[in-house]
Amino acid sequence: MSSTSASPARAIRPQRVEGSAEPPPGEVSATLRDYRSDADSRKAPPPSGHGPQGRFPGRLVRALGRGLARLGSHVRLRGRLALLAAAATTAVLAGTAFFTLRLFRGQLLMVAAEASSSQSDTLRLVLEEQMAAGDLKPLRRVVNDIGKEPHIAWVGVLSNEGRVKISSDPAALGSRIERSSPDCAICHERPAADRLRSVTLLRPGGEVLRTVTPILNRPTCHRCHGEEQRINGILVVDRSLDPIQRALLSSRAQVITGGTAAVLALLGTLGLAVEGLVLTRLRRLRAAARELGRGNLAARAPDQSGDELGDLGRDFNAMAEGLEGALDRLSAERRQLHELVNGIGDGVVLVDPSLRVVTMNRAFAERLAADVPHGPGLPYADLARAAGYRAADGSTSLAERALLAGRLEKEIVRVAGPAGERVEEIYAQPLRGPDGSTAAAIEVWRDISDRLALEAGLEQSERLAAIGILASSVAHEVGNPLAAIATAVEGLLHRMGGPQRSDPAEVREYLEIVQKQVFRCREVTERLLGFGRVPSRQLGPVDAAAAAREVLALVAPQARAQAVELRADLELAAPARGELLLLQQVFLNLVLNALQAMPRGGVLSVSARAGPEEVAIAVTDTGPGLPEAVRRRLFEPFLRARPDGGGTGLGLFLSEALVRRCEGTLTAESLPGQGATFTVRLKPAGPAGGQEAACTC
Repeated sequence: MSSTSASPARAIRPQRVEGSAEPPPGEVSATLRDYRSDADSRKAPPPSGHGPQGRFPGRLVRALGRGLARLGSHVRLRGRLALLAAAATTAVLAGTAFFTLRLFRGQLLMVAAEASSSQSDTLRLVLEEQMAAGDLKPLRRVVNDIGKEPHIAWVGVLSNEGRVKISSDPAALGSRIERSSPDCAICHERPAADRLRSVTLLRPGGEVLRTVTPILNRPTCHRCHGEEQRINGILVVDRSLDPIQRALLSSRAQVITGGTAAVLALLGTLGLAVEGLVLTRLRRLRAAARELGRGNLAARAPDQSGDELGDLGRDFNAMAEGLEGALDRLSAERRQLHELVNGIGDGVVLVDPSLRVVTMNRAFAERLAADVPHGPGLPYADLARAAGYRAADGSTSLAERALLAGRLEKEIVRVAGPAGERVEEIYAQPLRGPDGSTAAAIEVWRDISDRLALEAGLEQSERLAAIGILASSVAHEVGNPLAAIATAVEGLLHRMGGPQRSDPAEVREYLEIVQKQVFRCREVTERLLGFGRVPSRQLGPVDAAAAAREVLALVAPQARAQAVELRADLELAAPARGELLLLQQVFLNLVLNALQAMPRGGVLSVSARAGPEEVAIAVTDTGPGLPEAVRRRLFEPFLRARPDGGGTGLGLFLSEALVRRCEGTLTAESLPGQGATFTVRLKPAGPAGGQEAACTC
């Protein structure tokens, strides 16, 4: 159809040749776009993203996407809404403009194709008349005249063999276009039913609309061309599409201008609407939230409209009111707790992990001198020292030890003051945070001077009560030596009053008897007086077995009177840490309780066992045992465990307290009808046992 190379083409509209029952072989079969698509599919390189050259654009696109995402995260709401509205509006208008321009171009091409088809049909009629007349000169003039028109690119007539017979371009005369050439392939590579008459081609001078019209072998042509062939030739008209392109460019400019104006107008309208309906109200809500965050609990959102932002403002106001009420309740509870802590007689101090005071109550402040500064934020070590805390291990406070150890710490200290010495019992407990870490420590100071005095009085009363129980047996123990002394003195007086001179040896014998019995009485009275002394409350090394032997010697007369057999396994020393008088009182209480449990006789066993970890002294009786209900509450005060219900009910309670003062434990094992065993466990006396320590009382 032309000797030029193949170019892109687009189908315009199928137009059948009048008077033919089937499409002529010369009708264009497809658009050049289809042809180029088929040709490109045979030689196109791999698509982007596959192969070494396709990876870089993909990475660039992903990096650009990530950059835009990060940029979007820093853009404020107004900017995001503007970008979103602009993008959405631009996309909608761009899509609308694209499809509108495409439809407009299709309509223009259709009109041009119809005009070109009409012109080609007219030219075909002229050609057939001239061919019938045997004169082609007028036809060549017509072709040349048409080819000179402003919008006609080329007009030509081709024979069945593809040779150019008539052409508006003299250079194309005589040239031949092979059926296998790209221009012919547009028609002949498709079935006849799918061939089109008009297509668009891209030429070096621009895009053209080619219209192909077959010249049929009509009966008037048979005398020259015979009857065998159906088509005598092909008429080709190439019409330039520059006017259409200029119209499209003009329309595109108008669409872009109108679209830009529409986008700007829409963005402006949306901006004003968003500013007035959303952003301004959000700023007022944010200002109220900031005021609330600064502590102004009266801050409220002014927006009370009926839309979603109004609902948000009402929810914010409800939250603020709830927060204000919660803070009021919290403040009231805090004041109540503050008054409660200040009303406690014990000193309470709360310190942070850096050992600085968080708060303290009035009772602790009263333990400080008037000139000692105190308050939150001060180092607690100075205040603890001013309150009288002194530690042998070098710690500045008991709270420090509790924070380091992570557990409850307890210590008893003696503090000298203007009103005399007082005894303080100090507890320090670390406090845990939600994550389990140590967040603070609380220290409690309790003045136990009065309690210790009361306990000392109770101990002395219990001691004297025990001595009173032993009074009869002690009187008997002293009465026998006194009777022996009286007999010896009477014998001596009788000898001295007789006529015969007294033998010095006999007198000496009487005096030795008196001396021996006096020493025996003194031993009994000293032992009894020893139990009545006040303990020194100093812990040190003590032979627990020897202390138990002293107690057994004291109660031996009482045991004989009750027909109780004493069994002692106390020959070996049992060095333990404790205080002699405290341990003797404990053993005396346990032994007397055992004797009272066996009024009609039995066996009382006392044994001592010394080991590397502990020293154990066991007191076992063969009495009726302890009921389960009594054993569960055995060491409670005023609990009478004797079968007759007698006693003060303080013996075991004080015994357990005295053992704890000696840093030991007292336990009981018993089964009904099988007696009871009380075991005192003490710490063994260490290598430095000669050094005394303060009793934990």
